[in-house]
Amino acid sequence: MDYSRIGERIKKYREKLKMTQQMLGEETDYSVQHISHIETGKTKLSVQCLLDIANALHVSVDELVCGYTSSSSVILDREIKELLDDCTPQEKQILLETMKSLKSSLRKSKDM
Repeated sequence: MDYSRIGERIKKYREKLKMTQQMLGEETDYSVQHISHIETGKTKLSVQCLLDIANALHVSVDELVCGYTSSSSVILDREIKELLDDCTPQEKQILLETMKSLKSSLRKSKDM
């Protein structure tokens, strides 16, 4: 498991809630230092800790460990949508054309 990526997601969801590490620590009964180490990937977190953090952030464990679950497609769809939320119509058009081209290239290389 990539604990750094999990930590990045925890930080992203925490910041989205405008929650500090201290607030998350108080909510979960973990120290600020432990939360910091989790977010930077310096420490592995237990299943119980992962559950506690997911509950405090009001997200599923799947959302925190995205990429390691079969339901990650739903999470990836949500992340793509979030990326597009603040784009202008022109930016969305450029991204759409880029994605179409990239998808075509990926499928062509897969066939080789």
